[in-house]
Amino acid sequence: MTELILTNDHRYLLDGKGVDGLTSTIAEAGLIRESDEWYLKKGTAIHSATEFYDKGTLDESTVDPQIQGYLESWKRFRQDQNYTPIYIEYQTYHPELMVGTKIDRLPLLDIKSGSPESWHVLQVGFQRECLKAHNLDEKLRMNAMDVYLDPDGGPPKIKIYKVYEMVEAFKVYASMLYFIRWKRQKGIKNGSSN
Repeated sequence: MTELILTNDHRYLLDGKGVDGLTSTIAEAGLIRESDEWYLKKGTAIHSATEFYDKGTLDESTVDPQIQGYLESWKRFRQDQNYTPIYIEYQTYHPELMVGTKIDRLPLLDIKSGSPESWHVLQVGFQRECLKAHNLDEKLRMNAMDVYLDPDGGPPKIKIYKVYEMVEAFKVYASMLYFIRWKRQKGIKNGSSN
């Protein structure tokens, strides 16, 4: 049985061998703007709070007041959309591209604490193709969405992707990945040529 592990330093190991990660390759392509440490920690705290809430293990008295609004927005989404996750923080990989990813929730959903970015569709499109490659139930891949939580606890903004958008996004991501790997092989860094 194949084992995918995400290490504490955000590297993926597939049966002990390092493989690329989805978000790190999108960042390597220059599509993710750099965030300072505070925003990264905030995003991690929001994901942890929603994960523990969904698992029924969250002690809400431990939630930082700066995170509470995001959690309330997530609760509101769950109630308003009658959404019950089947899997939480689902780790998978694409067997051809050999790239690992962690999907926030299944049915396919990504929780966001910031504003919409053009690269978000690449993430969801890739994750959908991972599920398809592993023959997971079609119902887990349909109506994939990004949920942009409101910091004040209001209703989140929801972006539902059409299948053709995700198929196209996967093709773009795969092309980008092959280009990144070619640059690595040739020793080309951003802004330089050999």
